[in-house]
Amino acid sequence: MSTRRFIVVALLLAVNASFAQEKTDNVNLVQTFFQDATIAARPYGEGFFQYSDLEEGGSGIALAARAAFPIAPKFQLGGKLAFVNLSGDGESRGGITDLVASGRYKAVTGPTAIAVGGLVTLPIGDEDIGEGDLDFSFFGSLRHPASRNLVVTASFGLEFNEAGDGYINGLLFAGGVIHPLRSGLNLTGELNIRTEGMDLLSAGLDYPLRSGGRLRGAFLIGLDDKAPNFALRGGYAFGF
Repeated sequence: MSTRRFIVVALLLAVNASFAQEKTDNVNLVQTFFQDATIAARPYGEGFFQYSDLEEGGSGIALAARAAFPIAPKFQLGGKLAFVNLSGDGESRGGITDLVASGRYKAVTGPTAIAVGGLVTLPIGDEDIGEGDLDFSFFGSLRHPASRNLVVTASFGLEFNEAGDGYINGLLFAGGVIHPLRSGLNLTGELNIRTEGMDLLSAGLDYPLRSGGRLRGAFLIGLDDKAPNFALRGGYAFGF
């Protein structure tokens, strides 16, 4: 291949990759919603309902809201709060979760985006549903357009989970893909592995509406005893 032809092919691949990245900038991940490499152009929020099938015949229902607020072109803050009801062994208990606060900074722009950030859970939740802990974590993440119709994502996190009078340290390894279709529908797949926490595999969809909102859904499968057997999620995302 001549030098000129090689340059042309390289430029075409770069243009296709950039196009894929731009098409999926507004597609948020399901599991690593906060540990991602994109920065919102404007404030946005998402509300969702999730049903979880738990071990030993139990179940859980969650109504959650989460949002992100760009403070600067490369920096955004976010938060999440939910109401959870757990049922099992003939009993039912419910309450609000701890408030999750997050922040991330886009360290590298361009076709491959890289961001760093952190999360902290403020212990305002109900202990009856296992909440009330001050946890925090730090992460690095990236998004890379592998082709015109495929974006790959990855995150690595260092997590500190409160346990009694101390903390348990854990690692997060997360990988995912986003596949945009011509119809506007985006398909997502994610695998999250935690050394201290739940291991989850998920498949999701994200569809933009003419009104400006987005319909979102996901099917999650637990891969260890700490995770639910499976979970179903449906939600709606919108810009402020």
